[in-house]
Amino acid sequence: MRYAARVLAAPPPPQPPRPARWLTAALLAVCACQPASTPPARASQDAAAPPGAAGAATPAPHDGAPPPRPAPPPRGGDGRPALVAAGDGAALDSRSPVRLPPPPFGAALFRRAPAGSSAAPRLVKVSEKKNQITDEAAWFTTNGLALPMITPAPGADAASGTFPSFAPARYRDQALVKAIDHGDHSALLYGPSFAEARFVAILDAAHAIVAFFDFESFLMPPEFEPKEAGFVKGSIGWAAVEDGVLYVSSGHRTYAASSKGKNAYLSAIELASGQLLWQSAPLVCNAENFVLHGDHLLCGYGFTAEPDFLYVLERATGKVVSKLPLKSGPEFLVEKDGKLFVRTYDTDYVFEIR
Repeated sequence: MRYAARVLAAPPPPQPPRPARWLTAALLAVCACQPASTPPARASQDAAAPPGAAGAATPAPHDGAPPPRPAPPPRGGDGRPALVAAGDGAALDSRSPVRLPPPPFGAALFRRAPAGSSAAPRLVKVSEKKNQITDEAAWFTTNGLALPMITPAPGADAASGTFPSFAPARYRDQALVKAIDHGDHSALLYGPSFAEARFVAILDAAHAIVAFFDFESFLMPPEFEPKEAGFVKGSIGWAAVEDGVLYVSSGHRTYAASSKGKNAYLSAIELASGQLLWQSAPLVCNAENFVLHGDHLLCGYGFTAEPDFLYVLERATGKVVSKLPLKSGPEFLVEKDGKLFVRTYDTDYVFEIR
């Protein structure tokens, strides 16, 4: 079986268009983040609620929306899951996801997430150099980096059998758009397209489903410019679990002004109950992924002419403790050997983590 990253697509204008990029399986094989309590989360018998229902977000058209971010290369090496026939989804189809209430769409702390109080890491820039924009695969390969994300081969669909057997290829009418294997758990993201991940299933190390959430209410900002309605419906970008808490990034891929700045959040959700513990300030995380680093989260935000930054957040509260300017929007963050490698639209950085 072969697996590889999806096609790399162009960001919205006015940023110069990026040519389509296919990362071949052969090349990728080398690539080795207090007000009163929030309302209780609830399970629904249906995957989607009708418009106007409690906890449901207002739908918006998607035609003409900006293209999705590229999928990163899959993990290589001996830890790679065996790729065999895709699961039939029966275990997932029989479950009703916990439908999460709307978040505050702004910085809020309801309850601290379980984490220590160690000093925040200090990021010291070691190097900075321009990249060729289309050379992402070379960046991963040259630096010996990888993300634990498994995707179908270019042009393949779920039925081709390129997903691991423990990951159902579909949840009802929703496709598996991201499969992230963190080793001790996996996060499976489902939606109508790669740019619209809405459902998140968490599996333990034995691949048993331990939690299943519907993030529909997180995806449509409460305010937006009417002419931007087709662009501001967001997506879940990345998900990881630590100490019984699910950390997720969410947001849309267009200008912050389109949703009046209510975009690109990190949120912490108690895995057992579905309770929102905290939500970060807006405009902190729209990179492909974020990094869990001890008691802190490392993430980044940027978009065309908007300010671009690398952020450090407290894992217990979501509070921003530091930020560093970048020359363009961050795309990937990978921690390795005490360093943080950051790939942005046109610049590659290496930071020492102190």
